[in-house]
Amino acid sequence: VHFIGGAFVGAAPQWTYRRFLSSLAEQGLWVVATPLPTAFDHTKLVAEAAAAFVRTHRALTSRPDLLGTSVPVYGMGHSMGALLGSQMVCRDAGYAGLLKAQILISYNSQSLVGAVPGWENLSRDENKPALRDLSAGLAEAGELGSAAAGIALDLGSRVSRTVGFEGVAQIIGGRERLDDLYTPVLRQLPKLFGDVAEGVKDFTPDGTEIAELIPENYPKALPVLLVRFKSDPIDQSRVLEELIRKGGHSGGVEVVELPGGHATPNFNEPPDPRDGTDAMNRAALASEAPLDGALLRAGAELDALVGAIDRFVAPAPPAEAAGETGAAVSERLVLRGLRANRFRHPLDFRQTRALGRLPGLAAAVRRVLSVVEEQIYQDNVSTSVLVGEQQYPWLHKLLNNACDILDIRTADRPEVYVRQNPVPNAYTLPVRGRRPFIVIHTALLEALCEAEVEAVLAHELGHLVCEHGTWLSAANVVLLSAASLPLPARVLQPLLERFQDELFAWRRAAELSCDRAAVLVAQEPWAPLSVIVKLSGGGAASGARGVLPREQLEAFVGQARLFDESRGTGGPLGGMLGGMFGAGRARSHPLPVLRARELRRWANSAEFRRVLG
Repeated sequence: VHFIGGAFVGAAPQWTYRRFLSSLAEQGLWVVATPLPTAFDHTKLVAEAAAAFVRTHRALTSRPDLLGTSVPVYGMGHSMGALLGSQMVCRDAGYAGLLKAQILISYNSQSLVGAVPGWENLSRDENKPALRDLSAGLAEAGELGSAAAGIALDLGSRVSRTVGFEGVAQIIGGRERLDDLYTPVLRQLPKLFGDVAEGVKDFTPDGTEIAELIPENYPKALPVLLVRFKSDPIDQSRVLEELIRKGGHSGGVEVVELPGGHATPNFNEPPDPRDGTDAMNRAALASEAPLDGALLRAGAELDALVGAIDRFVAPAPPAEAAGETGAAVSERLVLRGLRANRFRHPLDFRQTRALGRLPGLAAAVRRVLSVVEEQIYQDNVSTSVLVGEQQYPWLHKLLNNACDILDIRTADRPEVYVRQNPVPNAYTLPVRGRRPFIVIHTALLEALCEAEVEAVLAHELGHLVCEHGTWLSAANVVLLSAASLPLPARVLQPLLERFQDELFAWRRAAELSCDRAAVLVAQEPWAPLSVIVKLSGGGAASGARGVLPREQLEAFVGQARLFDESRGTGGPLGGMLGGMFGAGRARSHPLPVLRARELRRWANSAEFRRVLG
């Protein structure tokens, strides 16, 4: 995909379209974005953008290890970028010849009077001297202020991290953000004001010239997707459609209307100032901030755009049969020296700190648990099956596989017990003075294949790597039914239930960290995702014992968009009903569909790739 952005924001598309372009890349698309400053001479911009991409394409296709010449190319633009893209295929036959199709989003060819509010007053003769001075002043200030601004950004970022505001540090960036974002955006202004001072009245070519150019020169056989948004008052996609069809176009013109507005492709959610999390993180934890409904809705609108583009570019892949078992251990990386902070979810940090601030709770829990844990251990060793080389040897092998990959020493590896229970579940209890142990219910083993069981074990091992210890034991005491607990634990349970909201908020965050541990062991998201989907009801009809097909897993992740849309449009009544049907009921685990999306997002992230090295 060759992408060109809109006015002003198109000067730094790697930031102003970051989430949009990253989402396209996650669909398996190569994205080449050409940064272009805003200018009145569109003919010049068209020539520069076409030449830049032709050079880049030649460089990429000259290396077989990068991009073969058979890979199709799609031209794509947003707003001013859509306007420029439509002209590029009309004016540059070499560029047009590279394209399989075009995707033009929020096309707008209005004149300066229509596009810029107050343009007539701004361009009056009496304002030109002031504009000329402003242009010169901005140019001079830009040159003098760059060095100082770079130092300030570096310092601000370091100070923010030092005082615990990771999100603020992410927003500020550093000196590199100055070169990548702030300078390219601000550098456009002196030239623009200077051109106005010199008497520029409109874009070149203007609307009349475009109305002649496109019918005569738009490639007749080039397919085109025109995307417009329901809440975009300046969109002119219908005008462009008429111009293309007027020229006898035979390649196919598809027009889609999506929810959203003109700036939907620019949606980049600001991170939480404290820990850098976003609305999707908080939704998975069921701890939304006041504006999260609107943020989730905006994210869903952007996802709908990505989905429309993906459907246009690539046909649906063939269905995969169930039964994948993941890569053999010999084919997976052993993560030597792995530390929890390399993969721990930021909400895990936040909720652990929140529990630590409850006065006296940690000390009280540890004191009582020292008695309770031994009783629970004795109960398991006397009523469950201890996994080893003689009992459940295949399960013993899966445990050691996962421990090897997470680099857990033999002395620190937990015991595993299989317990007869019709409820599919697994949990971990660290016991002081003994090895920690994992309990797996027989119903879970009956529902899952080996790759999925390994993902469950890896998830439970994540609790140990992250040293969830005290709070994990406390949460499990609350979760287990009173009848299944030894007497000391039954005494502790009412105390813990007083803090169950805080305890379960921590547990939900901890589960997100452990899902990441499962992905690290599998080194792909499919087996961990399959566990979540099966425990939510997926695969029941077919009785499949293998990992569920990828298209089914991706469809489940896609359900999160429906949740986002409902959260964003439900209003006060929706919020009240949400409280009745979920928020008022303490959850020990994140909502499955949001948990699946969070797992999938991390598996696609640069952070995951860094951990794998």
